Amino acid sequence: MAEMHDSYWTVDTALFAGTFRYFGPDAVLVRGKVHFEQESYRPSDVNQEITPIGIEEGVRTYLHLRPFVLIPDITLTIGLYPEVQPGGAIGEVIASHERRMREVEIGNVQAWSYPDRTLVLWECFLHEFVSDQPIHTDPNMSALWRSVESFLAQQFPQAERVVTTAHDPMFETAEYQAFLRALGYEQVAQAAYDKKMKGVL
Repeated sequence: MAEMHDSYWTVDTALFAGTFRYFGPDAVLVRGKVHFEQESYRPSDVNQEITPIGIEEGVRTYLHLRPFVLIPDITLTIGLYPEVQPGGAIGEVIASHERRMREVEIGNVQAWSYPDRTLVLWECFLHEFVSDQPIHTDPNMSALWRSVESFLAQQFPQAERVVTTAHDPMFETAEYQAFLRALGYEQVAQAAYDKKMKGVL
């Protein structure tokens, strides 16, 4: 797995501000590290029931994005008491030192841009430790999807629609599809939903 700081990632972008129980009561800025790659594809690489594509062979652009949050990396120096104190305390913080900011990865996104002006958003999710609500009621999931759509629209201004799968094994199907519909997606194939890119930005 590529590390957040290595040369695999070529773009760093702001995504959205969200409030996560894991990071405390204050809103935090979610950023994304992005990797782009050109790759050839053939008809066997495209499942039309899942991601209907008009041009079945050519060159597509692969996008891999990792959402992350920067948090202070703090070292604490603890002084231990000679004996356990009333109430159970065994020591106290006698010094703290903030070394740098640390990146905490909170999700994953994969997408492709095809020559027929279709974007395929294959996966876009937050990790479980920052997701404490069902997908269709989680404002951070909605914010992630909308910010990713906006980023894709900026990177691929020629795109006319974004297609995504009708099912995700991470989520209950009815809730997942309700989430997609709330974002403006409509079912266009047995296993696919799509949305027009016009007005996404």
